[in-house]
Amino acid sequence: MVKELKLAYEFDFVFDGQNVFRKLLHALANPGTTGNIAHQAGKFAGNHQALTALGCTLLDNEEKMYVEKNPNLSADLHSLTLCHEADLDEADYIFLSSEMNYGSMEQILKNVKHGTYADPQQSATVFLQCTQLTGNETMTLKGPGIKDSLTVSVYPYIKKVIALRQSLQIEYPLGVDLVFADLAGNIMGIPRLCSLI
Repeated sequence: MVKELKLAYEFDFVFDGQNVFRKLLHALANPGTTGNIAHQAGKFAGNHQALTALGCTLLDNEEKMYVEKNPNLSADLHSLTLCHEADLDEADYIFLSSEMNYGSMEQILKNVKHGTYADPQQSATVFLQCTQLTGNETMTLKGPGIKDSLTVSVYPYIKKVIALRQSLQIEYPLGVDLVFADLAGNIMGIPRLCSLI
């Protein structure tokens, strides 16, 4: 008699990972627009499905991650990808699983890797989970990937985090990439060279 094998999760690291990666690249190449990874993220259980899907797409045993105050998400990402946690200033990918107060957010954005002048791409990417992406706060963006400017309506937290990053006045071409993800699996990328007008 053959017993049916039940999987703990159904995320395929090759096919689902490629789909998530393509949608993430599209979101970062087209700042202010949203993509959706709900199909892939839905293959995980818990309250941080989109962050888990993004982590499983990008992390491996050579990358370093930092997960803010969420030991469950940290343990899941480590067990699925073998990625190790590092201090905030050494991590390649930062996962924030809840909306933070602006004092804490400022400290995180100040202390993550901003890259070097020789290698500005060696900066960190910060993944932030928020309640939703769309909202009633209007913001106008400019930068690479945007022709002239783009005005979108977003959840207020998103605009405040982008404004906070901008207020740090990190010298060009250094900076921090931001990726927002909501509970419905929507993602929005705001690269380091993209700013509010």
